[in-house]
Amino acid sequence: MFLIKEVFRIISRSKLHFLINLISLTISVFLISLSFIFFYANDVINKYIQDNLSVSIFLKDEITDDKLKEIENFLKSRAYTSKVEYISKEKAYDIFLEETGEDFRKILDFNPLPASFNLYLKSDFIIKDSLNSILVELSEIQEVDEVISKMEFFEKIFFLSDKAKNYILLATLLMIFISVYLVFSTNKLIINSNFEKYETMKLVGAKLSTIKLPIVLNIVLIGFLAGVITLALFYLIINFLELNLQAVLVYFSFDLKLIIICLLVIGPFFGVLISIISMRKISLRIKT
Repeated sequence: MFLIKEVFRIISRSKLHFLINLISLTISVFLISLSFIFFYANDVINKYIQDNLSVSIFLKDEITDDKLKEIENFLKSRAYTSKVEYISKEKAYDIFLEETGEDFRKILDFNPLPASFNLYLKSDFIIKDSLNSILVELSEIQEVDEVISKMEFFEKIFFLSDKAKNYILLATLLMIFISVYLVFSTNKLIINSNFEKYETMKLVGAKLSTIKLPIVLNIVLIGFLAGVITLALFYLIINFLELNLQAVLVYFSFDLKLIIICLLVIGPFFGVLISIISMRKISLRIKT
């Protein structure tokens, strides 16, 4: 009971420092969590893009069925091929209608969309030099009208995601440094402002844990509240973006219970670690 009263007494006597620590730890927990999620999700998304990067091979209209089968067999035999998907003119029309909602057959009496192959590449060949060689080889097929790759678009995505990772990492490290400084300074302030009290407690035989525990529990409480606020922030972000939480968890193989536990533990662990460092000089030796 004494420990609980002491924790709330510390909070009541330093409300401003409590609020500052709460805000700094909340931002730190949020950024640490965001960094982990972004780094993990970025790798998963990049792997998905690499596994699903395709080259669109548009065919000339006058191609025969025999030649079509010959080209398909050729594509399947190549070392860089992961999967080949044929898109007929009718299927291309259905895809166009589904994606745009526009039916050009209302004004045209023919289908201008070409038949094509979607050639999915193995991840080992998704590098610029290899891809350029592949595009040249495919373009030389007589019945091929045009070859299109989205590699440049994906390269921009990879570049931007790597850049974002660096900024998030930098912001996280900066916020951790600020939080360490603020928590450390607050603990030192609490210790210094209660110097006479702690010396008196030593004289009457108080244990070292009795002196240190209220300070530690104070920062544990702040860290726990920081985790709760972070959870609320993520919940608001998910609702604002109208994301399907269950679908996101399944896609990235996240365990919701584990995420909640981690968010609630990061703050207290972080705070306790700093508290231990800031109180390392406290001992039962009486100072004169």
